[in-house]
Amino acid sequence: MKKVTEKALAVFVLLYLAALMMPGNAISQAKAAQTIPAGEIRLIVRGDDMGMTQGSLEAFERAFNHGILTSGAIQVPAPWFEAAAELAKKNPGWCVGIHLCLMGEWMGYRWRPVLPWDKVSSLVDEDGFLFQTPGALAANNPKLDEMEAELRAQIELALKKGINVQYLDSHYSGVDPKIKQKLADEYDLPVSMGFGEKRIPGIYMTPENEKTQTLVKQLDALKEPGLYIIVDHIAIDSPEDNALIHADPPAIFPGGGVGKHRAAELDALCSIEVKSIILKKGIKLVSYHQLWEEQKKRQE
Repeated sequence: MKKVTEKALAVFVLLYLAALMMPGNAISQAKAAQTIPAGEIRLIVRGDDMGMTQGSLEAFERAFNHGILTSGAIQVPAPWFEAAAELAKKNPGWCVGIHLCLMGEWMGYRWRPVLPWDKVSSLVDEDGFLFQTPGALAANNPKLDEMEAELRAQIELALKKGINVQYLDSHYSGVDPKIKQKLADEYDLPVSMGFGEKRIPGIYMTPENEKTQTLVKQLDALKEPGLYIIVDHIAIDSPEDNALIHADPPAIFPGGGVGKHRAAELDALCSIEVKSIILKKGIKLVSYHQLWEEQKKRQE
């Protein structure tokens, strides 16, 4: 009985420490900053495609509140953007960015630009939908002025809906990096991968039953101090998400849809194994909001 009690206590302490390290907990992050020495390993856990499906909303809520997600970006042209905006407003402690989007890569599941599609005709197909592959977009000779106008419209719509936008990144392919940086400067926002982040391979294409242990190994392999990033794509195991098939054959998962893979990726971010290795190695979880505020203070 004593051993069981001690084991239960150990698990409780581990869970408690893991909770303190969760993003969105400003008090715990301030304490972590005071206790972790200089030369620390810092980690951004970035989630993409919030609002792509209804299942993405539940996944982001779980990953922010019960996992290690530190920053998540909303896809403004996607079908569930409105609900994603409401969720972001209800959780002001989340670091939410805009996943600048010029692609809609799923077969049978399309979306249009924010601007009237006849105003950005170089960015859409003959039916007014965003292209499904980078090659198809490139073949249509997208105009940079139309690209800038559309991406600015995505940011403006997010702001109009009350989202506290904290950073910019881009979805899949097609976004001109100079335009992205121009918009970031205009709206006084940081750009993901603009802080010298070292990218961890991640577990997107890893088999479902290997994702958690693969992520543990990747984090355990971090030896040198510095800023690292892992990019994740999360959802729940639902008919909607499992119906999604990528339009580019090399990107199709074995077995078809992405739902089970994205659900397994969500499970990894919320797993005790991943939280434990973060605590064991003293990795500090950080968001783009924190990095941006730190940079501004250094420039004062």
